[in-house]
Amino acid sequence: MDANPIQEAFMPPRGHFQMLFEHAPISLWEEDYSDIKNRFDQLSAEGVKDGWEYLLAHPEEVDRCMGMIRVLDVNRRTLEMFGAASKQELIQNLNKVFRDEMRAHFHKELTDLWNGKLSHEAEGINYTLTGEPLNIHLHLSVFPGYEKTFGRVLVAIEDVTARRRAEEYLRYLGTHDVMTGLYNRTYFQEEMKRLGGGRQYPVSIIIADMDGLKDVNDTFGHQAGDNLIRRAAEVLRASFRQEDVAARIGGGGFSVIMPAPSTPSAEEAIERVQSLIDLNNKYYGKPVLSISLGISTGEKGSDLEQIMRMADDNMYRNKRSRKSQLSVDSQ
Repeated sequence: MDANPIQEAFMPPRGHFQMLFEHAPISLWEEDYSDIKNRFDQLSAEGVKDGWEYLLAHPEEVDRCMGMIRVLDVNRRTLEMFGAASKQELIQNLNKVFRDEMRAHFHKELTDLWNGKLSHEAEGINYTLTGEPLNIHLHLSVFPGYEKTFGRVLVAIEDVTARRRAEEYLRYLGTHDVMTGLYNRTYFQEEMKRLGGGRQYPVSIIIADMDGLKDVNDTFGHQAGDNLIRRAAEVLRASFRQEDVAARIGGGGFSVIMPAPSTPSAEEAIERVQSLIDLNNKYYGKPVLSISLGISTGEKGSDLEQIMRMADDNMYRNKRSRKSQLSVDSQ
């Protein structure tokens, strides 16, 4: 027998419960886990003591238990959230909704139930019937009175996709320059500290500074100047390796850290920058993009701040040698 008379006396009428269930603002699932409970009892009788270890050793058992769940009902929000036209359509396509990483989450859920924990929370990815991923927070609880059979289980699924995206964007803002998509000064400085105490030597640092940005702002306007900064970022992004850290330090100034490059690799990167600047100018025309570059490489035990100052000095020497040519190009 499931619910006892005393518990039933405190439960709302079925019609009232159904109305609350149907119109709840989050996805609700009423499910029957009794076949899973029967399987647990069978395994326990066979001598299985540790549910977690058993499921690790027999992953097919997780799939088997997933197939034992009977969905009794879902509410309107569930159909909206997963893009189903009807409850029947959703139930017939559960393999599209709960897949991939949710199998690992279900392993943990089964372990909690095996250990007598009658509620479970998890976060993961579900999918709509059209394949769109949803970040979800799931809460499962066995109804009071059904502890011995798991005959009624309530699963609440909250769509937290918007919240996750907002959190990811805030993390992005903390490490990236919004205008260019490159890393920002804060992230660059943290990487300098990390690499300074690491083993990825030699480390090359490249300082890049746009030539004539103020003149472009004065002549063509700040929007043109901003577009030129974005063009410079495009060039730098395409010139370096994925493991290199290219950052906008401020204005038209950029810095790049190249961990553990060979000297030809760093020099080749400089050549790629110059070649891509030429291609960029052929595509966009005026205002002309021009970048002065300086590079310095430090071996193990080097002070990276000193290496950066040397790269900066080399950049300014390069800028002075290019200044007259830039004036001609800007006409």
